[in-house]
Amino acid sequence: MPAMVEGGPRGPAASAPGPRSTIPPPASRPPSPHLPRLLAVALLLAPAVRADDPLAATQREPPQVLPPWTIVESVPRTLQPGRTDYFASTLGPSSVVSAADWSGRGVTTLAEALRRTPGLILQESFGGFEPPRFSIRGSGLDSAPTSRGVALLVDGLPLARADGSFHTGLFDPQLFPRLEVYRGTLHMALTPAVLGGVLNAATLDAGTPAGVRLMASGGDFGTARLQASYRGHGVGVASSFQTADGYRDHSSQHRSALQAAAELPLAPAARLELSAYAANAAYDVPGPLTLADAMGQPESVSAAVTRDQPRRDSTLVRAAAQVKAAAGEGEGAAGLAVLQLRDDFYQLQANGETVLDARAVTGHATAARRLALGGVEHEFLARAIFTTGNDTVDRYLNVLGRRGGEFAAYETHAETLALNFEDVVPFTPTFSAGAGLTALHGRRELTGRDPTPALRTALVFDDCSPRLGMRWSPDPRLSFHGAVSRGIEPPTFDDLVAVQGTYPTLSVATRALSPQSAVTWELGVRGVTGPVEWNLTTYRAVWRNEILRLADAAGLPRGAVNAASTRHEGLEAGARWRLRTAPSRLTLTVTATVGRFRFVDDPVYRNNRIAGAPPQSGSAELLYELPRGFFAAAETTWLGGPIPVDHAGKLTYGGYGLAHARVGWKFGPRLTVFAGVRNLFDRVHVASTAGVLDLARAPASTSIFLPGPGRAFALGLEWNP
Repeated sequence: MPAMVEGGPRGPAASAPGPRSTIPPPASRPPSPHLPRLLAVALLLAPAVRADDPLAATQREPPQVLPPWTIVESVPRTLQPGRTDYFASTLGPSSVVSAADWSGRGVTTLAEALRRTPGLILQESFGGFEPPRFSIRGSGLDSAPTSRGVALLVDGLPLARADGSFHTGLFDPQLFPRLEVYRGTLHMALTPAVLGGVLNAATLDAGTPAGVRLMASGGDFGTARLQASYRGHGVGVASSFQTADGYRDHSSQHRSALQAAAELPLAPAARLELSAYAANAAYDVPGPLTLADAMGQPESVSAAVTRDQPRRDSTLVRAAAQVKAAAGEGEGAAGLAVLQLRDDFYQLQANGETVLDARAVTGHATAARRLALGGVEHEFLARAIFTTGNDTVDRYLNVLGRRGGEFAAYETHAETLALNFEDVVPFTPTFSAGAGLTALHGRRELTGRDPTPALRTALVFDDCSPRLGMRWSPDPRLSFHGAVSRGIEPPTFDDLVAVQGTYPTLSVATRALSPQSAVTWELGVRGVTGPVEWNLTTYRAVWRNEILRLADAAGLPRGAVNAASTRHEGLEAGARWRLRTAPSRLTLTVTATVGRFRFVDDPVYRNNRIAGAPPQSGSAELLYELPRGFFAAAETTWLGGPIPVDHAGKLTYGGYGLAHARVGWKFGPRLTVFAGVRNLFDRVHVASTAGVLDLARAPASTSIFLPGPGRAFALGLEWNP
């Protein structure tokens, strides 16, 4: 269960194993006599929910903490600690999702892949792999069509443009054996200049069984997915193809992706890691509807979509190389990644077509050393990270779904340099504390070309952000952590440029924006109580100059602005309860995320809630497994409402609780056959919105709502090594 695996090591070299988690695995025992009471607690975490659907159940032991960038001993598959960022995963909340968590289920969206990770807000857009609203702790809530506020990394290096924005539709999480999630701003040594957190994909993982893995699934709405992978002997290769006709009209999509990695020994204590990732995603965009249409005829599209035929075709290629070495009490690493992205996006008439060619280079040099000073052990880390890149952007009119005249063209250049220093000190076997500092320098430049040669803007930013953290384990089955950290995030180029005018006289203009910053306090606790593993983190962040991307009353984008002062507060919780362990197994898993994001004494919006942020979200699953291979699961996923669409609070939509179910059979250790149904009761619901508004002047006619898909059956099979 990814939500329950919190804490663990970090990143670049290899050496001896470090300190172990102080929380041992829970002992197997019969169901608790306090069953009704614990069920009531689970239901409180999942209000207004219908239950039904799956959850792969591999018995998990608590995390094993390894030192920075260290994987030298054989790590059992059930031990999946966060490891790439030692400071953040040791002193803050981190979670891990492995390939085992997707076994026996049909996963078609990023939201389904990460559904049991607390702290993440993942609201579907048009279904399938199309970019969802992806946010951690409220950062980047309204950043479509590209995502920001969260860093997307592969082996610690970005899968993003030089300004930090990325296209989640090009990322296939199931090609990677391991995903690591770091929440908040304690991760700054791993990647600076984002406030939400980090999603890091690992190409090679010591806990993944060697051999060939095959997967095929298909179901309603023309959905089909094929995947094949091989891992072993320091090599990993995986490929996938995914297609769907879509629940709504004009919503077909196709994606192919390839991931490859190899580890080559250079010396007894050094190695070279090579990796490559390529993907192409092409899909139709069914667009938003009014609230009445979204609830009354959710499969339909608007007349504007029929006229303009919005669609997107994107291709990404990335290659990376890292050298990692260990010497005595120290480790070192250096790496370089190069990325090229081409994105051709036909939007509705009011925005036209955008053709983007992006190139980015990122490198790092890292040194970690263990020292004993004054009888106290220290884990020092120094890391330098640089990113530079250029984009070429051309904007054209969308004339009935075809390219019209060019109304804007410009070049962009982004560069970011960060120097990081961290020290973690285990004062006693039960208490560790650490401090870190990130010095940041960056530049964003935009220069116009014909037909807009006068278009020009530049932003230079410098910052120094500290962080402090501690972890205390007064009992072998209980651990507390607390931290305070600061971070900043500059605007992306999609924030700095806005379309103006009305069709066909469109133009673009630049926005004067400042980087947003936040200071976050957080407290957390995790532990084992009998057959229950649980964790809880609460945080409060004071934001300045939060970047909010707004739309007009018709739901059309009008640009980004800096808010004055805002607050982000929330709870992130997860629990796994082994109700029965032998001979059959019965496991209840619950994940809940509660967020309160609001303005603070704003001259226009006073203390209103920030639009687009659901008050709560989560999932709960009850999984039953028989020793001979049969399994069945019931699951519910929910989004709590009402959810504001505009900052003025004039327009909202309700939350939902969806039920899902699946059954399957494991024929020995390798072959698994499964069947499932999503949205079992075919509940009509709004999945999310296409951006947010400042003020909904005509709520009934505002086309901004994205309906979620109806009931869908699926069949699949897996062949595992």
